[in-house]
Amino acid sequence: MNNFLLASIIGSVVLTVLLNVLPLIFPNAAAKAQKKLEENARRAIEQHEDDQRPRVKVFFPWKTMLIISVVLTVLVNLVGFFSR
Repeated sequence: MNNFLLASIIGSVVLTVLLNVLPLIFPNAAAKAQKKLEENARRAIEQHEDDQRPRVKVFFPWKTMLIISVVLTVLVNLVGFFSR
């Protein structure tokens, strides 16, 4: 339990430092992200106002799920093989 608490505190400090230092390293990233979010919001509003488009848009990443499944299966089998 003490190891978990120590790891949690260290992880929290590291993440806090990273979140505060990253904007200093990449100063234009926040402005680019804000512009991209505004563009996506504007596009979503335009699509929502268009009555010709369907209301529901379904995204199903089956190719990504298949690749991740194969990779995880291989990793689990390799771990099981080398742990014997």
